[in-house]
Amino acid sequence: MPDKIIRRLRAGAAALAVTVLLAPVHGMAVLVFLFSAERYDSSGQGGPFRSCTPDSLSCAGPNVPLMIGCVLVVAGGVLLAYWAGRRAARP
Repeated sequence: MPDKIIRRLRAGAAALAVTVLLAPVHGMAVLVFLFSAERYDSSGQGGPFRSCTPDSLSCAGPNVPLMIGCVLVVAGGVLLAYWAGRRAARP
């Protein structure tokens, strides 16, 4: 019984360690996802992140491939943490 508890604690610690190590990557992926999901004025007037307004000359819509890439990065990190926990729980 104590061996089972130690393995579960070891698995949780491994998964938590991977999650903490990947936290900056996940944070950047979420930030990039939020920026790529918006519509921006791409005419070059008013800065790179100026929102589209009715008088905008050109608007760029959401960057869907970049959004999918961000989701895959976060999902990959979650799967890596899961794998590390499973591997650490082996007897």
